[in-house]
Amino acid sequence: MTKRFRSGFTLVELLVVIAIIGILVGLLLPAVQAAREAARRMSCSNNLKQVALALQNFESAHKFFPPARVDALVGYPVPEMNIFPDSTTGNISHGPGIFILPYIEQQQIYSQYNMKASWNSTVNAAAIANYIPNLLCPSNPQRMLDTGNAPSSTAAPRWQAAPSDYAIANGVNGKLGLAPYNLMRPIPGYDPTNPSTDATQYTGAILPMSTISSFTTGMNPPFYNKRPKSRMANILDGTSNTFAWVEDAGRPMLYRKMLAVPTSRASGAGWADPDAEFWVDGFTDDGVTSLGPCAMNCNSSNEMYSFHGSGCHASLCDGSVRFMSATTPVSVVAALISSQLSEIVPTDDL
Repeated sequence: MTKRFRSGFTLVELLVVIAIIGILVGLLLPAVQAAREAARRMSCSNNLKQVALALQNFESAHKFFPPARVDALVGYPVPEMNIFPDSTTGNISHGPGIFILPYIEQQQIYSQYNMKASWNSTVNAAAIANYIPNLLCPSNPQRMLDTGNAPSSTAAPRWQAAPSDYAIANGVNGKLGLAPYNLMRPIPGYDPTNPSTDATQYTGAILPMSTISSFTTGMNPPFYNKRPKSRMANILDGTSNTFAWVEDAGRPMLYRKMLAVPTSRASGAGWADPDAEFWVDGFTDDGVTSLGPCAMNCNSSNEMYSFHGSGCHASLCDGSVRFMSATTPVSVVAALISSQLSEIVPTDDL
């Protein structure tokens, strides 16, 4: 009688097949991850596009851009925004996100918000805790409310504010234009030894309508006491060459070179927080020390920062969005922030 044998894989053949499958999976996963990040990056760009269009629509309706922040202190009202603080209300401050809510389909949250009380007051607690989809980059690996304390802190929350991954870069630290840094053209009129010139570092197109207390002089005089209505016509350097809102993702968690630092807080995270506007200070390349030549993706504390790796998105005052290389020099970033200093932006540095 003839014996019949079942055909099958030998152990060696099985191991070879498993090895080949492992190699194919290893080759496929990076491609899948890259495709997913490309989709997230496109979504992030679209978010900033919606913000840019909101700015355009606000400017069209009100004849000026929504302010970078509003700070109305007792004795220092902001009549342009119909805010008159008194001993009953106390000081009243608002961040930039509140002004664009009606233009990004968030009228309901805007209606909840009380402009006659400060952003972090009890009456505004429910409104500012709302996450706004258009203000969140999908590449951000975590999402948390800003409590006013370090993310690892067990202290009672000072507030609970939903974050924004986008903010207003409307100035540059003037010291970057002076020795020993010499990283950009000096800001006209800025003198680091004279506190009264500090406000010259607000070089951007979208400015505060505020009275802001100085670290050195308090309110005598205030560091900044201006209520400019920033208009399209004021952008002398060209709307296509001037930043509006930019990426500053990951806050309130502090990140250095993609590494989270849970024991530290990056301020200004909330879309309703007045500190959501910032000056670029630059960091050393390791993200540890400010000031320095790295203008983006080295430190998330009030700097341009994203999780896209190779750069950051920035919306411009003409309504467009540009992806900026992480290696863009401080001088170019400073030129794109300023609206009236007549810098020439080299196209090969973008």
